[in-house]
Amino acid sequence: MKLNGTHKFKVSSSQVYNAILNPATLQASIPGCDGVTYLDDSRIQADITTPIPGLKGPYAVVINIANRQAPSHLELQVQRQGRGGKVNAVSQIDLTDEADGALLSYNASAELEGPVAIANNPLSQGIVKKSLSSFFENLEKSL
Repeated sequence: MKLNGTHKFKVSSSQVYNAILNPATLQASIPGCDGVTYLDDSRIQADITTPIPGLKGPYAVVINIANRQAPSHLELQVQRQGRGGKVNAVSQIDLTDEADGALLSYNASAELEGPVAIANNPLSQGIVKKSLSSFFENLEKSL
């Protein structure tokens, strides 16, 4: 599964960058998120319940911050194997300051195996895209 796109924020790239790495802001922004905690300096755990039929959860997802260049770039990796199947995902996030705010661009790819692979179909991809859109809207509200 591949996802890419952009979202325009009305605040600076450093504000968006810091919000993406703030556990309370993430918890409030991620649809279906019950909690976010730092495991160490480069790993975040998010407890998530999904709206995807057959994969409701809850799931503990560990997000590795593989590369960070404040305030313009983040590379996030998720490698999860367990109930629901296997996920190997990478997301590149770039932030650029423009005259009227920050432009966030993302490119993500995920390899899905087992029951979670059901998400790689047009119906479930629509749910994933809607959740991503909700995430950006919620993040913007928190800023």
